[in-house]
Amino acid sequence: MFKFLIFLVLLAGSSLFVTEVFALEIELQKESDRIIEAKGWLEPEQHSLKEFLQIIIDQRESKNRISVGMISSSQNHIKLPDNIEAISSNPKISSMKITNEFACAPTQIDKACVVIEVERDGLGDNLAEIKKNAREIADKIVADGVIIFAPEFYSITVQPKGGLSVDEAKRLGEKGVVIQIIYTVHSQPTSQLFTALSTMLLSDDLRTSGGFYNIAEKLSGNYFSEFTVIVTPLENYMLRELHISLLCSNEIRELVNCERLYNELIPGVQEGTIDEQIARGHVSPLDFIQVENISRSKIFSDEFLPLNSVIQVLIYSEDDLQVKSVNSNVIENLQTLGDIQENGWFFISKSGQNIDARYIFGQESSVSKNDLAFSIGSYSENDIEIKEVEGGNGGGCLIATAAFGSELSPQVQFLREIRDNTVLQTESGSAFMAGFNQFYYSFSPTVADYERENTTFKEAVKLTLTPLLASLTLLQYADIDSESEMLGYGIGVILLNIGMYFVAPAVLIMTVRKRI
Repeated sequence: MFKFLIFLVLLAGSSLFVTEVFALEIELQKESDRIIEAKGWLEPEQHSLKEFLQIIIDQRESKNRISVGMISSSQNHIKLPDNIEAISSNPKISSMKITNEFACAPTQIDKACVVIEVERDGLGDNLAEIKKNAREIADKIVADGVIIFAPEFYSITVQPKGGLSVDEAKRLGEKGVVIQIIYTVHSQPTSQLFTALSTMLLSDDLRTSGGFYNIAEKLSGNYFSEFTVIVTPLENYMLRELHISLLCSNEIRELVNCERLYNELIPGVQEGTIDEQIARGHVSPLDFIQVENISRSKIFSDEFLPLNSVIQVLIYSEDDLQVKSVNSNVIENLQTLGDIQENGWFFISKSGQNIDARYIFGQESSVSKNDLAFSIGSYSENDIEIKEVEGGNGGGCLIATAAFGSELSPQVQFLREIRDNTVLQTESGSAFMAGFNQFYYSFSPTVADYERENTTFKEAVKLTLTPLLASLTLLQYADIDSESEMLGYGIGVILLNIGMYFVAPAVLIMTVRKRI
């Protein structure tokens, strides 16, 4: 029996971005080599670089955050100046952060910050002595400057260690707290910081290999984006992070208003905002950053590294929610080698007030906007099986999307909601969709392409779809609780559409011909 270690980046949501790394240990039987060969499984390799996209939708705290960036344990990818590299051998340093986060120095909101956290243990017996010794340690690190900044002392406080609550920190005593020293530096727009510091800190290979780096570069151009570099000394190495984030709230006055942020990120479009999508029950992560697909870094292209690119969606709700359907594969467990061969969503939590979804790429190098979409709804007492939408890889409502101009249009969203929240919630509905998709996707890409080329044809299709949309509204008012009810309503809607599209025109034509 042998063991294989897989490292997966877990992105935990909080007011500050927190990164945790944990290992999944997979035990394979003695005949595992034969099993692997027979099934054609690939064995994961090790790589020090990881990339992430994290979206936090916090309805309880009335704020949303989008973060994207890179994490590495190697200087080969993120190289820091010598005075910062030196903290890897200083056991007193818990972490160091350089950021232009809004109000990182609360009374000097026009400043960026250098934040150094020093371990409390061994600093002294009284608060004055503790602060004095911690300040001396931090001052030595910043004495010659920090990258391109000249820090000025701002404050020193005792804080719970990253990720711990106040109660947890008290329970752990000295090991649960750190001394946080904040220095202020001249603040610059994120676009300028990213351009200057990514060139200085990131390897040429990382910057030219695309992947999530390109998304970070795109977000850095947003006026409200924030730039952060974090270094965390661990037992045998130092973890290095660089990420770009956007934080907004419609309730907290000190934060940028989400509507203002979305208007800059997605000019003139409101249906794709986080709040709108949650209200509709349809979550499309790539809509929030306005890209059609996302690719992995080419650094990973020659190796099997299924867990080194992670997309995470965290939803904190006041109400109990539940994942209803996904447009791609669902990974039930991350326990065996077979679990990581395919791409798909892995749900740490798929119901309740916390939804935690992680997308891994498996053997794929990219994923489309449609394949990442999933639907949520009110929690049902009996936990339902997440239904995978057959044909999801072929795209969404292609003909309707081309006709109405966007997947975010109300008509397309309506069709998706009927499919996900009504039809796919029954076995007969799922069976119908499986057969329908095989037929629909055999011709819909051609029709959609022609719509984009011919405006007249596009308007004709839009007019043709109107009766269908009107008939489907009946399902919104139907109380479908059983297979028989789904069959009854479904057959009724089909017959209604046959009448509108075929019988009525045929009767009209025959009547006109008789009069002629």
